[in-house]
Amino acid sequence: MSTLDAPRQKPPVVCRKLSGTANGRRRACYLRAMGYFIVSHNAALALLAHMPNPRFGDSEPEVMSIAGACALSDQEAQEVIDRYDLGIETLDLLVPSRADRRRSQHVKTHLCTNELPAGSFISLGHWMGDLDAYVCSPELAFLQAAHDGDAAAAIYAGYAMTSDYRLDNLAPGEVTSRDAGMRDGRLTTKELIAAYLDRASKVRGAAKAKALLPYVVEGSRSPRESGLCMFMSLPAHCGGLALGEAELNKKYFIRDGYNDGRNRKLRVLERTPDITLTAKAEVGLDKVKAGLLPEVLTALIDYDSDAIHDGSEKIHKDAERRNELQLLNGVAYFTVTTDQASDYDKLVRLCERIRRKLRRNKRSIFNRPMSEEQRYFALKRVETKRFKLWQTVIEARQHW
Repeated sequence: MSTLDAPRQKPPVVCRKLSGTANGRRRACYLRAMGYFIVSHNAALALLAHMPNPRFGDSEPEVMSIAGACALSDQEAQEVIDRYDLGIETLDLLVPSRADRRRSQHVKTHLCTNELPAGSFISLGHWMGDLDAYVCSPELAFLQAAHDGDAAAAIYAGYAMTSDYRLDNLAPGEVTSRDAGMRDGRLTTKELIAAYLDRASKVRGAAKAKALLPYVVEGSRSPRESGLCMFMSLPAHCGGLALGEAELNKKYFIRDGYNDGRNRKLRVLERTPDITLTAKAEVGLDKVKAGLLPEVLTALIDYDSDAIHDGSEKIHKDAERRNELQLLNGVAYFTVTTDQASDYDKLVRLCERIRRKLRRNKRSIFNRPMSEEQRYFALKRVETKRFKLWQTVIEARQHW
């Protein structure tokens, strides 16, 4: 990130000698008066996605200057990556001056001379030696993703930072829930991101991040759930199918008759499908006017992962859940399996069925008259963008 501020006087530079490396050589690392490093960009997204909320229970944002930040050696960066099992090759770090910039096998630095708002960095405590560790806040990490990456990657980062899951390589499906009872909780919300972007309006990338934030949907419970929601709900210019407005893990209460006791109490079930799509009908409007169809239609989609929904007992529970959701009036229910999500053509066919059930038109992609050849290449461009979105958010294994 570049600066809009006048250059400031730098604090004194001190030198600290580090222990010898494995081959016996010694090196020196020049640091600012206060020794700390700041994990940023892609590495910050990975770190935040793998650890419990580092500011859980904090009431006031921490105010800290970037002026004392330093880079790490390859060995130190690898230790950070291994300690948190991030699965990435390079550790992104913020540095305050061009003299501190470096690029090596495991270190990539990013120059930042902006005065960033309070709450931009979160302390991770003491690291080792005379070094403290910090990580960019989820709000700043989203801004960085919007500035450096394409729209799909930035929106996906927004899903991850506002999700209810945490990556855990030892958990089934490598995902576990963020439970407030375990000193963990959602990293941030869209409201908090929007407030941060208002305070960071002069930082490069803030305007783009503001434009992309409305496409983020909070409350995802898995990376695959996020990817499917994006694929189905994003507008066509982002590569999505624009099937309707999306909500994640919305609760539904279903009346399921009366119990067998003497009091004859009404039995109410609470069910939470993964994705809820709502859309105004665009096909068959005569039936809507006649009252034969509702004006707003709803489709519920569940993702049945092989890692979570395997085994006879899980299969039985899934079937029972599907039958219960069928009791909702005016609602269509669909299931996406791992096989369907992993196969682009199968997923597109399923989404086409959802589109017909929601009575949506296919999105128009031609805003002007075209020749047959122009139309052919325009269709190819749209299909390429859609396939790239599927590759980015569904097929690829993200580290955040």
